[in-house]
Amino acid sequence: MSLTRFMSQAAVALRGCLLVAILVLAGCAQPGLRPAAPPTSPGDLHATHVAAISALHVWRLAGRLAVQRGYKGFSADLDWREATSAYALRVAAPLNGGTFALDGSAERVTLVTPKGEIYTAADAETLMRKHLGWALPLAGTRYWVRGLPDPAYPVTGEHIDDAGRWTEFAQDGWQVSVLEYRIVAGLDLPRRLMLVHDKLKVRMVIKTWEQL
Repeated sequence: MSLTRFMSQAAVALRGCLLVAILVLAGCAQPGLRPAAPPTSPGDLHATHVAAISALHVWRLAGRLAVQRGYKGFSADLDWREATSAYALRVAAPLNGGTFALDGSAERVTLVTPKGEIYTAADAETLMRKHLGWALPLAGTRYWVRGLPDPAYPVTGEHIDDAGRWTEFAQDGWQVSVLEYRIVAGLDLPRRLMLVHDKLKVRMVIKTWEQL
């Protein structure tokens, strides 16, 4: 084979290789073949977080509760189960110092006091204030423990971190601070919270979360 013919065939082969490479690169560059990029802007992260946590309707948390009202206070174990239309909350303190139980639905709430007395009313806050001397607005707290504001009330003083999660906000006369988050089954859920209303301070340390 002559040198000229060999060089001609080599040039044809080289052009073929270049053509194949160009076609492969062009195929990789097609928009439909690119994986979707995860949300990275603060607005996207916040919207994604809110949507994921708002979908959590049936859950259980367990941990510790510390209540301080003026110079008086107590600490207790906390167990809270939330369903679509009912809830059950248990607070167990040493020597029954702050032990109580609340079972509620849309129609009625029942309170069992540390002395074993049973009372009913239309809402938990009324029962707690009358028979325990302090109260949490459970309608709002069921959102706050998930790190969300209650959609029924305006929000002020809110702060959202770089991961799109609320760390501070105020509503309905309460200052809510989420001091620490933890990841549970792919969800960012509060681990430590502080709830403050006038002279009442409620600290929560949530040790376990379950989606029921």
